[in-house]
Amino acid sequence: MNMKKIFVTLTLLMTVASTFAATNPLANYTFNSADAEVAIELERASTEVKMHILVKDLAQYDHIIIERSPDGGNYFGQCKYITCAEEKTENGYMLKVDKYPYPASKDSYYRIKTISKDGITRAYPAVTLSSVAK
Repeated sequence: MNMKKIFVTLTLLMTVASTFAATNPLANYTFNSADAEVAIELERASTEVKMHILVKDLAQYDHIIIERSPDGGNYFGQCKYITCAEEKTENGYMLKVDKYPYPASKDSYYRIKTISKDGITRAYPAVTLSSVAK
């Protein structure tokens, strides 16, 4: 494992720990995207993956799709479909679960794709879910 990957993993872990330790998930959070619209943090939980999702303005979207990839982002398949009109959030925070994730022995990649009410589709950069060492 190279130093850059270790540093990125540690930085991500510190961000997740400080973000979700607060009672308000948005209290100390800075969005990862350049325009501060959406962000996703990932957490392995036994046989599932918890997806902590923050959306700045949910009302502007028709739906949001969470996609995952097993191979570095060359191919993404739909993992979760979120209908925004029916979604209840707390300050833009949602917790979703991927009940059928890729094996924990390999890195996998998740990304958010938003579809606005005017039909504009935007895919955000992928976030890596690191493998679990055995």
